[in-house]
Amino acid sequence: MNKFYVIDLFSGCGGSAWGFREAGFVIKGFVEIDGIARTSFHENFPKATEAIPGDITLLRGRKLNDFLKKLNIDKEKTIILACPPCQGFSTARRRNQRILDSRNMLIFDFVRLIKKIRPIAFVMENVPGLAKGIGHSIFEEAMLMLSDMGYNMTDPKVLEVVNYGVPQKRKRLVIIGTRAKNLKLVLPEPTHQNPNSHNQKLPPWETVRHAISNLPFISAGEKNNADPLHISANLSKINLTRLKYTPHNGGNRMSWPLRLWLKCHKKLKKLKIEGYKDIYGRMWWDAPSSTITGGCAMITKGRFGHPEQNRAISLREAARLQTFPDNFIFTGTFGKIAEQIGNAVPPLFAERIANSLMMQLGKRERIKQK
Repeated sequence: MNKFYVIDLFSGCGGSAWGFREAGFVIKGFVEIDGIARTSFHENFPKATEAIPGDITLLRGRKLNDFLKKLNIDKEKTIILACPPCQGFSTARRRNQRILDSRNMLIFDFVRLIKKIRPIAFVMENVPGLAKGIGHSIFEEAMLMLSDMGYNMTDPKVLEVVNYGVPQKRKRLVIIGTRAKNLKLVLPEPTHQNPNSHNQKLPPWETVRHAISNLPFISAGEKNNADPLHISANLSKINLTRLKYTPHNGGNRMSWPLRLWLKCHKKLKKLKIEGYKDIYGRMWWDAPSSTITGGCAMITKGRFGHPEQNRAISLREAARLQTFPDNFIFTGTFGKIAEQIGNAVPPLFAERIANSLMMQLGKRERIKQK
């Protein structure tokens, strides 16, 4: 079988790269500005060539040429992955924060490297907000530039990762592009569906229970001796009390005695506004989790409470909900590992995309050989 190679831009710790490697791609090189995430990537992909410096905006001229020379790539066999930092387009942030975020322009560095490297195909993944709202004009300009280079692209489509076997609700914008005239572009078909669907043709969504229920019991602030990643954040006395009053299996802060409510929530109650109820909430056992973010190990950041135990989910549990295998290596402090996990593309979701692309690349190779 012919080998196809991947250069991973904005690689993070390697969620996308892991999925593509599982599908048969060779991870050839990567670019990542965060030093700790780079270390994690190195640990999991020791043969991949790193771009120095990690700041993609500085990867120009001689530095870029040196990087490409070290890679020694065949552009007809090379795929570029890219997930430009998406916080600037996230609807979870205030509008003025999103407009002023300098990371909004990083998509053009992705376009610049596509023009220089000329890969046979690329895959770009991002938050849905990139293609609408404040991100729309930037996105449209970048897509036009790629089209002018001769790349045909799938229509921008928002995919829900829970429909692809990930035990988590997380919407992602996915675009695949190619300059090959005889390469058919298709996004992967769903592999799972809502168990409440009337027309049940696929297996039901994966659940929190299936992902994490076999892990040992730990208390808040405790680490399992056999698995250093199975560690949960410590809790203040009042937050531990709050969790004890939070009903198991999907409970939220609305069940607390009023004396435990935060001042801001008391003000909302007076106004008869419930507010955002996921904060301090517990996950449901028999449903997918909510979106795993960089704050996934803190109950104050979302519905990240364990379904039964009085603690936030552990780093291992967060990694499993993101579909990282237990043998994936994370480096850094507790907070930096949580950040790497939450910022990553779920490896299983990336693998679904990679399998679809590999199938089409294989068909193209067979046609060329006839």
